[in-house]
Amino acid sequence: MRLWLRTSALIGAALLCTNLASAQSRNDRDDRDDGDVPNYALAVAVGLVEPRNQTETYYTAQLRIRIGRDEDDENGGGGARRDRSIQGYIEPEVGYWKSTDDRIKGDDTLLGVNLVGAFPFAAAESFLGVGVGAHFVDSSLLENTSAVKGSETKLGVNAQFGIDLNLTRTLSVFGAGRFDLVQGA
Repeated sequence: MRLWLRTSALIGAALLCTNLASAQSRNDRDDRDDGDVPNYALAVAVGLVEPRNQTETYYTAQLRIRIGRDEDDENGGGGARRDRSIQGYIEPEVGYWKSTDDRIKGDDTLLGVNLVGAFPFAAAESFLGVGVGAHFVDSSLLENTSAVKGSETKLGVNAQFGIDLNLTRTLSVFGAGRFDLVQGA
């Protein structure tokens, strides 16, 4: 696990360094046709979750929708350049993981929504967020025993943080840390 974390940090640092030279030019940003923050972004990710001292693979997808509009833009259609000190987003999400434990089988599907604040820098953007969602989780995972069958719907909340590394104007790689609390788990 430590090797995976160290390798990810090195790859992230390398990607950040490759974009720094192009990020220093103000003309690139000022000469864009749209000049503002995109209204939508789609994220697809594979991560790790550790429910009971066993690491499982977690799959997720989010649609990041920008909140608000440019101050100088009355129609909300873009075209006005704005200072990007902080930007807010609503982020509907879906997530899934399945237990690979031999004794306890089950899965957890999440449907939720997050409120995210992003802080842009030259070649990267850090973000913080909170969210709420419905977890459709197998009862065997909640009770930690294979004797229970069926599934339950539980309320969950989360807090998250991360960084987006801009590869191009329309593509970035991100890393995130997240802490979820699920009712009854």
